[in-house]
Amino acid sequence: MKKEYNIEDLCQRFKQKDKIALARLITLVENNPNSAEEIFTHLNNTSNESYIIGVTGSPGVGKSTLTGKLTEKIIEEGKSVGIISIDPSSPFSGGAFLGDRVRMKEITIHPNVFMRSLASRGYKGGVSRAVFDISLLYEAYGMDVILIETVGVGQSEFDIYNLAYTVVVMLAPNMGDAIQMQKAGIIETADIYDVNKKDLGGEDLVVQIEMMLDDATSSQSGWRPPVVMTNSASGEGIDILLEKIWDHKEYLELSELIKTRKTQRYIYKIKASMIDRIESILLKNLFNNEELDDLASNLLDNQFDIYRNLEEMFNKVHFSLKKDA
Repeated sequence: MKKEYNIEDLCQRFKQKDKIALARLITLVENNPNSAEEIFTHLNNTSNESYIIGVTGSPGVGKSTLTGKLTEKIIEEGKSVGIISIDPSSPFSGGAFLGDRVRMKEITIHPNVFMRSLASRGYKGGVSRAVFDISLLYEAYGMDVILIETVGVGQSEFDIYNLAYTVVVMLAPNMGDAIQMQKAGIIETADIYDVNKKDLGGEDLVVQIEMMLDDATSSQSGWRPPVVMTNSASGEGIDILLEKIWDHKEYLELSELIKTRKTQRYIYKIKASMIDRIESILLKNLFNNEELDDLASNLLDNQFDIYRNLEEMFNKVHFSLKKDA
C-alpha cells in the first residue's frame, strides 16, 4: 500500500532543513515524476546554486570509494555535499543494489552530507531518470556541492556530461589495452582524468592519456584535461584531484563557460521530458499492449514483414495526429 504524502507540508519542513522531508521528496520525484511540478512550485523562491561534479568510469575502477574520499575533503572545507549514487537495478525488484551506500556509510551520517542511492532502472547513459530532479532538490536544500556517481559505464554512455559541470573520468591499470584509449565515447567527456589504484601501477596509462591529448587537433573549450593518479582506498592523491576540480570550476566561471554547461543541462532535461511525454502519449492513446502483442506474434511466422508493419504503425500515428490537428 502506497503511503500518501502532503507535498505542501513536506516542502515547509524541507525549507527548515528537515532531512526526512528531503528524503521523502526525493522518493516522490523518483517514483512519480509528475509530482515534480507541484514540488518545485513550492520551492521556486530559493536562490542557491550548487556546483555539480560527475564521477564516472567502468565497473570496478573505484568510483564509490573515490566519491567517499572526495566528500570527506569537501566537508573539511566547510561545504555541504549532496551525493547521488546510481546503482545497477535488480533484475527482479527493479530496485538499487545499494552497494554504494554500504561503501560510504561512514560519511553519510555527517550533518553536512546527504546521500541517495538510485536504481538505474534500465535508463541509458549511466544515470537515472530522476537525477536532474534530485539535483534540483539538493540545490533548493542549500547543498554547496552535488556529487553524481554513475553506474559502471561503457564506451558510449556519457549522459553525465549533460548533468555535471566538471566530469571526472576514472580509469585503472590492467583493465584494458591501449586501444581502448583511442575509442571515442566516454573518454571524450572528461574534464579531468583520474587513474586510480596507483598502487597497482598506471604510469603507462597516464602516458597513453597524455599522448591522446597531445594528438588532439584542437580543444573547443581551451581546457586541457589534467591527468591525476590516486589511490582512493588510502586517500593518496585526493587532495590533488580536488584541487584540479576547483581549478576547472574557476576556469568555467572566468571564461563564462559555466553558463554553457548550465544551459546544456536544462536542454538535456527538456529533451528527455519531451521524449518521455511523447512515448507516454503514443503508448496510451495510439497503441495498446494487446495490439503490440498481436503484431509481435504475427512476426514469429513473418519476421521479414517487421518494417512493413512498422510503416503501417507510423502511418497510423501520422493520420491520428493530422486528424487531431
